[in-house]
Amino acid sequence: MIGNIYICLNEETYNSEIPDLFSRYRRAEFDEEGALVQLLPTTFAEMGEDNKRQYGRVLEFQKDGDNFYILEFSASWLNGEVSYLLGLGEGLAYPNNTLLTSDEAVSLVQENTGE
Repeated sequence: MIGNIYICLNEETYNSEIPDLFSRYRRAEFDEEGALVQLLPTTFAEMGEDNKRQYGRVLEFQKDGDNFYILEFSASWLNGEVSYLLGLGEGLAYPNNTLLTSDEAVSLVQENTGE
């Protein structure tokens, strides 16, 4: 485990675009010389796919008929990334957009998949 954050995202959030705050995870377009042209819109799903070699695959499960996805990655308290992630779950019932420890993530997956 390399990342410092685990988050359980509901399907709507998982398929939504990550904010500019997470620019290091955004897909990029480069010119022929390798210079950055622009950062491209990138979803949490694409971020998970792009970073699976570093952080591992996205864990998927269903609970009460809804799809959920657990991602591991690095997020900064200093740059406001963790605060943003906490806000994603505000007013939502667990496990929707919930930050988790590694043990909590493992337990949640085991409870809902038997893995």
